[in-house]
Amino acid sequence: MDPALPSLRALQVFEVAARLGSFTKAAGELRVTQTAVSHQIKQLEEELEAPLFRRMGRGLSLTPAGQAWFAELTRVFGQLRETNRKLRSRPRERPLVSLTTLPSFAARWLVPRLGLFLARHPEVDLRISTSEAVVDFTLEPVDVGIRFGTGPYRGLFSEKLFEDVFITVASPELAQRLHRPRDLAQSPLLKDDHEGAWPRWFQAQGLGSPATARYHQLLDSGLLVEAAVRGQGVALARWSLVRDELTAGRLRRVFPKLPALPVGHAYHLVGLRETFRRREIAAFRSWLRGEIRELGREMPSAK
Repeated sequence: MDPALPSLRALQVFEVAARLGSFTKAAGELRVTQTAVSHQIKQLEEELEAPLFRRMGRGLSLTPAGQAWFAELTRVFGQLRETNRKLRSRPRERPLVSLTTLPSFAARWLVPRLGLFLARHPEVDLRISTSEAVVDFTLEPVDVGIRFGTGPYRGLFSEKLFEDVFITVASPELAQRLHRPRDLAQSPLLKDDHEGAWPRWFQAQGLGSPATARYHQLLDSGLLVEAAVRGQGVALARWSLVRDELTAGRLRRVFPKLPALPVGHAYHLVGLRETFRRREIAAFRSWLRGEIRELGREMPSAK
């Protein structure tokens, strides 16, 4: 019986770390933490029952087993990348735009608007996948991504779409009971994975965080919005994710005269440079720019 194949992801991480000679540099290329790289390497060494690296101070060198695996993987991944380019460059009966983005942005902003793109381009098909994982565009069947971060995205073409802002929102019933920032001490405060957002917001108002504040954390920003809609607390939410809920009246902005708070991150459209030469990708990019311009005209000003 053939031995079980090791994790493909772990093999990919090993190939990058061996090629760059550094876990830190591998983490940068893969857009993950150094801890995640170390974990994948440890998992692979356990699966293979052999050490792959020698750790020498801050440096790395390959063991004989590591050298053997690296030589084979260089050839295998090189062939896989070439096969991916070759097969994906073949003409399809219908052009396809394959996009990956964050679940919250897809559900709360992108998908509600995609009907406009499809109506304008009935000849184009769409495939949307949602993930926070970093995509290797040379290996995976994805054309472009919309990412939320600080950049830069090394090795990729990247276009900054817009910088988002935080605003305070609540259900209409809860919002009408809140008249000044100090009133927030009596309400649950909803936060996502931006740990420092609420302290920054209170600081911008010249206040300290209320000692009696109750924080409920929802790491998915889309769930944060849903919790606010259902009256579970006051959310410090990104404008792009709550804009439609505000328009529909399911949420109300709390303290609308106060300036918005910069998030410190921006949305970027990323992908391989050659991908953006395709007609259907250019059409999607043009449509996306138009929608972003409309969003920008309505965005609250930040302090």
